Order: sequence, then C-alpha cells, then structure tokens
Amino acid sequence: MPAVPTPGRGSSDVRHALAPWALLLAALLPLAAGAQAPGGRVMPPEGSACPPDHLTLYAGTVLRYSRRAGQTEVKIRTDWQTTESVRLKHPGSDDPSRWFLIERQPFTAADWPRIELAPGRLRPGLRVAAWVCDDGRNATLDWAPPRAP
Repeated sequence: MPAVPTPGRGSSDVRHALAPWALLLAALLPLAAGAQAPGGRVMPPEGSACPPDHLTLYAGTVLRYSRRAGQTEVKIRTDWQTTESVRLKHPGSDDPSRWFLIERQPFTAADWPRIELAPGRLRPGLRVAAWVCDDGRNATLDWAPPRAP
C-alpha cells in the first residue's frame, strides 16, 4: 500500500516557500487574463497597429508618473527586474488617454479616478503593461488598478 503523506512540519515549509510565487502569479494574472497566444506569448492589445514582432512589453509596477502638457512619462519596475521609462508625446494637450487601456479595455474619462488620485498624481500600487513599438510611435499603456479586497 502506498504511503499517504501526512501534514507535518515539511508541508508547512513547502506552503511557506510557495507563498511568494503565489503572490507573483496573482499579480500577473490580471494583466494577462485572456491575452495569451498559443505557445504562451502574451498577446498585444487588440487593434495594435505595430506588428507583434516589433513590440516589446514592459509589465510591472509604476515607480514614477508625470503627466503634463505635451507629454506623459512613466517609469516601470518590470516583472523581469529591469527599470524602463516610457514617454508618450501629446503636443498641445495634457491628455494621453488616447494611448491608454484599462484592463485591456478602452480607457474612458470615467477611468481617470481609477488610476489617479488627482490630475497627474497616480494611485499607489498601480501596475501597467507598456506595449512599446520599435518604430518610435507612442506606446500603449494598459493600466491594472489594484482589485478591491
């Protein structure tokens, strides 16, 4: 008869060791939900004009955010432990929302309070997926606000 594992000190250690990985997975799932291509690649946003083989994804936590007339800048600490900066140019306007998504859906005026506490002041704990094309056009930023407890 095969041995049946019994809970003990070892099983607690395994659960404790896996906890950080479970948190990472829980943080990444909202960004990738319904967005995986066959083969495990994260799909670019629907309607992206940049060919997929010319796109780079910077997904992670926002370190710095600045929105002002003419440009918006976002500094991201990626899930791959790099720090990347993305700049959107929007001459004559302080509104970059044309290049924003929220949870892979079109960004609307009603979404501003989900990402900003006040104009130009980002909510804490916000994640973003920045889809950057190698031809210099503006990136697409897909915001992932924290889920309500």
